Amino acid sequence: MNTFMSCVSGAMILWSILICLAFFLSVIMHLSLDGKKIRILISLTETVIVLVLIQILMYRLLTSTGTLIYHPAILAFINLIMTGAVSAEIINCIRIRNKSLTLMTVKECMDELPVGICFYLNGGLTKLTNHKMDSIACKLTGSSIMNGETFCGMVFEGKNPPIMRFDDGTTYSFVHRQNSLDSIPIHELLAFDITEEYSLTEELTEKQKKAGKINARLKALHSTIQYIIMDRETLQIKMQIHDSIGKILLMTRHYLSDPGSTDIDKIMSLWRRNTALLKDGKQERWQTPCFFSLNHADSLGIRIDLTGELPEDETLISIVDSAITVHVTNVLRHAEGDTAYISSVKTDDGYEIRFTNNGLAPVSKIKETGGLANLRRRIEDTGGKMTIHSTPVFELILFLPEKIQEEY
Repeated sequence: MNTFMSCVSGAMILWSILICLAFFLSVIMHLSLDGKKIRILISLTETVIVLVLIQILMYRLLTSTGTLIYHPAILAFINLIMTGAVSAEIINCIRIRNKSLTLMTVKECMDELPVGICFYLNGGLTKLTNHKMDSIACKLTGSSIMNGETFCGMVFEGKNPPIMRFDDGTTYSFVHRQNSLDSIPIHELLAFDITEEYSLTEELTEKQKKAGKINARLKALHSTIQYIIMDRETLQIKMQIHDSIGKILLMTRHYLSDPGSTDIDKIMSLWRRNTALLKDGKQERWQTPCFFSLNHADSLGIRIDLTGELPEDETLISIVDSAITVHVTNVLRHAEGDTAYISSVKTDDGYEIRFTNNGLAPVSKIKETGGLANLRRRIEDTGGKMTIHSTPVFELILFLPEKIQEEY
């Protein structure tokens, strides 16, 4: 009987030791999770009770005397209560763990984000880096981020904005911010996946270039349509002269074969008139480059003082037409002047055309918006350059190639 009771007491001691270890575990979990003093105190009290129970059981094993507390049924009942209590504590800690945020929870959440994140201190010591940023660093350097400051410098070196496109087609845009944590400077580096946006932007840019070329061509054709109309009218006149000369030749031949049947005075009059037309080979004023834009300026009350030779290439004529229109508009609207000066010089590489005017000088630096911005884009698309001076007077300088050759 004593042997049986000793076995029972030993089992009770082992059970109590496990309960005691479980209470210690609950105390540690409370300390790491919520840190509530009342819960920690309750767990410690329950641990002390279990320790006392273990002492009683140990005493029961060493001696055969005792009171009612030594009865195995009572001790088993107490252990059951303690087991239920420690189970409730551990379940409560698990519930708190699932509902509360911990450092590991934050790290797991950041690893799931599609944005690359890296926090580092001055000197490059990294504090937190998620999986996305590590994968970007591996693509760029072949390894994960070892020094945040070095990696940030590599990303931002010579790039504004810092956009990186990798061999697999993915594109990332980087943002750097500096904050403070407990009065200690900390750097934040973010990487955003803009692969789709970048591809769409490239596609849109390419379409804009094609549209710009087509638009420039259409403008050039539109600006010369009046020349074409007048050229057609000139051709009709030349055809009439050709027919008239043919008619005179037939009349002259008829006269030579039968002088009495033809009026010689009429024949001579027709020869003199057609000869006078053939002698006048001078270019008409409307055939000169930029005639219509110059004429439009005159209709607005702006006198054009033109010196030098303007380009004759079809595309360049369109650009100069636009430049004259923009300049005349600015003279009329901003300078309140009445004269625009245009000086064109033929150089080895093309043309240097300067635009100035009388009236008010600019009060601040000229901002290129509207007509000036569109003019710069057209000039640079043709391989030329445009310069604007705001002081001491306004001056627009165009550097244009001699001839533009484009395929449409």
